[in-house]
Amino acid sequence: MRILLALLVLLFSPLSATAQDFGRLVAQVALQPLPEGETPDIDLLLRTQWKAYYNAGGTHGFFRDQVRAGRIDLNEDGQAELFILIDSPAWASAKGMPLLVAGWTSKGWTPIGWSYADSDSVFVTSERIDGWATILTPTQALQRVGKSYQAIDRR
Repeated sequence: MRILLALLVLLFSPLSATAQDFGRLVAQVALQPLPEGETPDIDLLLRTQWKAYYNAGGTHGFFRDQVRAGRIDLNEDGQAELFILIDSPAWASAKGMPLLVAGWTSKGWTPIGWSYADSDSVFVTSERIDGWATILTPTQALQRVGKSYQAIDRR
């Protein structure tokens, strides 16, 4: 029901005209809690990008149960990119929660884009730039520029 509501809000909100500029919605990125088993590749990314906060106490500290992840192939090369959302109230902003998009390299996951979103509000559109799909969140669009994504404010 939340997914349907999110789609309806995106389609019928004042942002729908802006959303059309980025193509039609073709897929939702399913951001789910991390699995209970080991995820060393994702844990390494979290420790690298949020060194002072991941598995730490304090005001902005967060743990695995406050991380959501999803995968979707953004450039149709057969290898899915990774989406990480920090789903902690301490990290909430007017734009949403921090969202990281990462691509796989020989050294592991490498950030290719940053944005803000909620767990049920990240979509891929039909628009492609150099073969890479555009990503929409409620407040930003991420378009491919060179080797990474650039966030464009939508409001």
